[in-house]
Amino acid sequence: VFTQQFDIQSHHIGPDFEVSLQYLLGCMQTTADLHVDSHHLGWKDLHAKGCFWAIYRMGLHINRLPRKYDHIIIRTWANPPQGIFQPRSFEVVDIQGDVYLQAQSLWIILDDKTFHPISIETVMGTDVISQLGGNQPFPIPLKVPLSKGDMAFPTVSRDVLYSDIDTNIHVNNTVYVRWVLDSLPADFLQHHKLREMILNYVQQARLGDSYNVVHTSMSDGRIATTISRNGGDNADFCKIVTRWEEKNPSC
Repeated sequence: VFTQQFDIQSHHIGPDFEVSLQYLLGCMQTTADLHVDSHHLGWKDLHAKGCFWAIYRMGLHINRLPRKYDHIIIRTWANPPQGIFQPRSFEVVDIQGDVYLQAQSLWIILDDKTFHPISIETVMGTDVISQLGGNQPFPIPLKVPLSKGDMAFPTVSRDVLYSDIDTNIHVNNTVYVRWVLDSLPADFLQHHKLREMILNYVQQARLGDSYNVVHTSMSDGRIATTISRNGGDNADFCKIVTRWEEKNPSC
């Protein structure tokens, strides 16, 4: 288990004094980066081999979110590969060890020219893989189910901005979370707390793309969201399912 501590500052929070989910996911990604760096499997090492890590799916279960000036500890560990996918678990806790958030994810190694998957064993080596498996993954769903329903909120259409892209010259995986939340009505966000989120990354969005965000009500009260290219082939970039709870009016 690899651990890293972060401090939540005033510019990391929103109107409710809770941390931005995009920032928190960024901290989790940094922790994963430092972990693979420590095994010489980070960005520089894979770049030298003509490949890079990409996230495929992630599921989050949120007990509560860190607040302004909280000190948080992020724990992460990898489990044995599942075919071409590398599972990785995350747990975010306070300094007493109480859990804020748990997450499960699947990662993939892609060729940086063809974007075709590369064998995990080929890149990581059997020595590293043999050390995995001491800590079990969280039983968190990772696949967004098919959904049919009515429009939950109006469709939002926007352009990919320069601030959305990362060093791989595509939209960073944490940005899709911001796109989902920013496309929901402020009144809904002010009166609900996010408890669960499943993200399935389908295709890379890039600078120059325009995208639509469509929200659909699911039968169990959750919201299914699709982010897709606006125009051209209308390809899906990301599919998301969220579960919300109404805030206690007395809080």
